Amino acid sequence: MKNKIIERYEQTQDNELIINISSNKIEDLYSIYDKKSTFIKKDLDDDFENYLIQSVEEISNHPFIIRFYFTEPSQEDINEKLKNSIKNYFDYLQHLEQRKLKEQVKNSSIFIIIGFIFVAIALILGDNEKFLLKLLSEGSMVAGWVSLWEAMATILIKWLPLRDKLKVLNKISNAKIEFY
Repeated sequence: MKNKIIERYEQTQDNELIINISSNKIEDLYSIYDKKSTFIKKDLDDDFENYLIQSVEEISNHPFIIRFYFTEPSQEDINEKLKNSIKNYFDYLQHLEQRKLKEQVKNSSIFIIIGFIFVAIALILGDNEKFLLKLLSEGSMVAGWVSLWEAMATILIKWLPLRDKLKVLNKISNAKIEFY
């Protein structure tokens, strides 16, 4: 299946896949709500951003270049601004994802600490024969394992997709860009 995906893309002589982007003009690549910002600070159009991310995810670890075709000719300095703008925008997205990752690490750490506290309470109260303390012990054990499960689920399930997204954003940020 992977080869069929790769076959959909043109390749350079250096065996790099080409992600082709066609547009009337450079301005069409930017969000319509961000017209007053300078090129370096503009947000990219959501469709364009998603297309790049999906393309890079699709080709996985294969080397690639991004090749632009514009109906209206563009000046060399504007092309350079577009290159810088793409790099800055995807660096910014990486920064946002790294903040999410840090927040998840913090939350997981808190859940682990809480989980161990509840399990410790359960073990301390576990040998007691009094009904109320036995109930508190069992409840603490359940709360501890739920808290520990949440921490482990975050580590095992949520971090991997975030890490993969960071890799994709980094690849786009550092991609080779050509204009035709």
